[in-house]
Amino acid sequence: MSLSAKFTKVLLAVAVWGIANQAYGQTNHALQYEQVRIFVDTTLCPLHETYVSNDSLTVAFYYATMFFPELCANQIHLKYGSIKTSMAAQPRIWSIFRKREKRKYKIVVNKNSQSAQAKLLHAAPFDALIGVMGHEMSHVLDYSKKSGWQVAWFGIRYLGKNYRRKVERQTDSIAIMRGFGEQLYRYSFFVVREADVSEKYRQYKLDFYMKPEEIYEMMKNIEVDH
Repeated sequence: MSLSAKFTKVLLAVAVWGIANQAYGQTNHALQYEQVRIFVDTTLCPLHETYVSNDSLTVAFYYATMFFPELCANQIHLKYGSIKTSMAAQPRIWSIFRKREKRKYKIVVNKNSQSAQAKLLHAAPFDALIGVMGHEMSHVLDYSKKSGWQVAWFGIRYLGKNYRRKVERQTDSIAIMRGFGEQLYRYSFFVVREADVSEKYRQYKLDFYMKPEEIYEMMKNIEVDH
């Protein structure tokens, strides 16, 4: 039985760091965590499949997809691929000009296990992986709202650093609004403060994505609004 078929027949359970309370750190904004368990029903969106042989990434993928019910009608696959970053969400090229509800997407994981980007995923805490998946699913959500020509134009504009920075920060905001604030904070904090990565890569994350403090502030503002 394939890995994806196996997971569609059972509930997945895994320990994940969750928020223990609302008392955020005063100096480094580090959130306080305790171990909780999440259960993922993979039958909710049967078109979503994973071809990645990593239990943590698989569960993080299925868990994140549960927060985007409007994407259940689309095929979304988690796959390995040759990419320069650790993970990337992409529409399948030949499906771009289909009707939006018929489009297919993939979330690609760096297949080079020796690359710094792939090692970062293996070293990240599980809750941080959920934050990454929430970010990538937010990209898919954005693609799903664009016409085929808009998606194509997006791909061209994304090559520019200023536009890429704008897109990635907006995508972080979408993920936070969808409920991935704590997990996204954990990933950002991990990369910026804890991970064994080059200073060049760390600076890239700081330049193009929301910083831990910015995520923290946005989360606080959402709480105040509610």
